[in-house]
Amino acid sequence: MGRRKLSHRVGPFLGRLLGPTVIRLLGSSWTLALDPPDLAARVLSRGPAIYTIWHGRMLVPAYVFRGCGVAVMISRHADGEVIARIVEALGFRTVRGSSTRGGAAALHDAVVLLREGGSAAFTPDGPKGPLEVAQPGALFAASRSGAPLIPLGVGVKSARILRSWDRFRLPRPFTRVSVVEGEPLLVPADADDAELEKWRLRFQERQAAADRRAERFAETGAP
Repeated sequence: MGRRKLSHRVGPFLGRLLGPTVIRLLGSSWTLALDPPDLAARVLSRGPAIYTIWHGRMLVPAYVFRGCGVAVMISRHADGEVIARIVEALGFRTVRGSSTRGGAAALHDAVVLLREGGSAAFTPDGPKGPLEVAQPGALFAASRSGAPLIPLGVGVKSARILRSWDRFRLPRPFTRVSVVEGEPLLVPADADDAELEKWRLRFQERQAAADRRAERFAETGAP
């Protein structure tokens, strides 16, 4: 068996075995700051919604919302397989596809799930960027499903910033981390490409505002 094929088998296995354990241990050391304070409970009790987090900020929400059953859009690339196994072990559902591979089928599946009463999470700048620039997939899903688009801002007081395209934030043990709910958007039903672009820009502003609030919250401890 070639080394590359072996890594494709071993990588997902190790990701499932070690990833969730490491995330739970690391997360248990953090001081969590949520705005509103019952944010995790809201995600569980609220009806269908689309939650958005930038790709490089996904680790904190993966811990905070573990076990909530939200469906996560994940790339079909090899690294996406590892991520899928980790988030499934943390109690999320997965929808496989991205803007570059399997996107149309995955968006269809996400819209069906939302119409049936489920919720979904998107990293709108994934899987390859540009950094913190929203792609239209989440907007399309919101338009076709009628579900509100809810930006989640994520802040970390002390983190290691990885040298990846998404500037992935790895919060240090015992630091303060925050997640805040941004202002929701209701995208008009069956919006065309031009209208989606207007809403995409509006959404991106609200996502950035939520992140700024979260960063201040993590730094100061005050929402």
